[in-house]
Amino acid sequence: MLDLVIATRENTEKLGYFVDDTVVNPGLGIPYYKTVIEGANYEHADWKDQACVRTSQIHWRDDHNVSWLERHLEMTQAFIVIGKNPGLFVLGEPTHDREDLEEKQRALPDPNRVKAYIIPAGMGLILKKGTWHDFPVSCGPPLSAFIINTEEVVEALATMPQAAPMNHGDCYKLRLSEQWDFTLRFPDPRPFIQKHGLAPQPFPVPLMGQEGYGAGMHREEVAAGWAKGKKVVVVPVVNVEVFVPGSRGPAIQPHLQSTPEVANRGWRDYGNTRGLKRLVEMFKELGLPATAVINSEAVKDEDVAKVLKGSGWEFGAHGLNNSSGASHMSRQEEEAYFKQTLDDLQETLGSRPQTWLTPGFSVTERTPEIAAKAGIQALLDFVDDDVPFYLKHEEAGRTLCLPYCMETNDFSCVLAKQLDARQYAQTIEDHVRQLAKEEGEKVVCLGMHTFVAGTPARVLALTETLQRLRELPGVAFATAAQAPRRRFGACGVFQRARRGARKCCEGLRT
Repeated sequence: MLDLVIATRENTEKLGYFVDDTVVNPGLGIPYYKTVIEGANYEHADWKDQACVRTSQIHWRDDHNVSWLERHLEMTQAFIVIGKNPGLFVLGEPTHDREDLEEKQRALPDPNRVKAYIIPAGMGLILKKGTWHDFPVSCGPPLSAFIINTEEVVEALATMPQAAPMNHGDCYKLRLSEQWDFTLRFPDPRPFIQKHGLAPQPFPVPLMGQEGYGAGMHREEVAAGWAKGKKVVVVPVVNVEVFVPGSRGPAIQPHLQSTPEVANRGWRDYGNTRGLKRLVEMFKELGLPATAVINSEAVKDEDVAKVLKGSGWEFGAHGLNNSSGASHMSRQEEEAYFKQTLDDLQETLGSRPQTWLTPGFSVTERTPEIAAKAGIQALLDFVDDDVPFYLKHEEAGRTLCLPYCMETNDFSCVLAKQLDARQYAQTIEDHVRQLAKEEGEKVVCLGMHTFVAGTPARVLALTETLQRLRELPGVAFATAAQAPRRRFGACGVFQRARRGARKCCEGLRT
């Protein structure tokens, strides 16, 4: 992933000549200019006496891969950002005159010296000869640029029916996939330009669509009465996770970061070796349903897969592992990510999940749409309400959103607020009891992790709390797939009998 930086005179010195509202080369000295500081010509700027001056408007693209880089050794090229919007420029330092490189290496960019520069509106860069560059990229809103290069380059590009490598005259263009076995990518620039105040206000391309639920997604309320007389539907969600070896993750003692780091990693691994079984037994003892959201790589462990198959839980998907998410993926990569996760879980566990929680909430603006197209019926990626609602897309259809409660999540309570086992369990009980006193129908997704909620002290406290909530009037327990589309028994609990899923009582139907 390329670094994303704001272009300045200092950090672009090896790439070109920075253009802003400051005259840094005064000296032309036209005698009769009394109120003008006239700059001299840029000594090394050279357009081979055939400059081509044009403007270009560049629109947003979903693909953040850098597929091409080119350079010119006989002339310079200039990009001036006009209008109100910044632009992203992928630039690499010249290599043709590097004495530390072999001859073949001088014909390639140095990936260690390539960065993604954000050039603010009203500024620009005159590239030095040999600077590697891609065409400018929109940072969200349309980018308008004033471009100076040569007729030779423009004609060469205009005569090509499709993009292809070039070595014609002063046009030297490489397809990077033919040179390297890795892909250069730049981060989504929109959060960066918002953070640094470089975007016009209001931001013309919302990161998560007009309503905040993803591009093209529209919220639709679930009709009243979905809970069939219940006040609160509790959905226990158990996260079954694995982390890529060597990568960091949640820590019970964050100061332990030596290499290799065995304490916090071992604590996380404990969840799948012991905590998972403990939580399964707890829910069986209480006769309560649960939804497991599972990293597909977790069930490569035969013991984990065996415990899950015997749990009676609903199986939901939680990406491949918890060290990677979708936030830096292209649309194609994210679609493939969904498919691989769902395919792998179906192959291992025997059923295709219809519930989805993105690891680390690392969503993109496309995640809800892709989830709906992938057949996800219950999406847990949003946390902004106490009621379920539908997210509808014109092409993808709709999916049910069950808000994933952050206030009752074990990470929030234990790792962030450092509540002890009893305080954690009491927080859950207080949360549900208060909702049961309020008007309307509510849903609570209780997020639990096998290595946090699955420890002995917390399971003991949770058992007592959930037992009390099970008996609380107006409270029902359900899996994500059961709420709010299915039916609750008179006691508000789903139970699994020997011959399959059988409700403890006949009763309410949606």
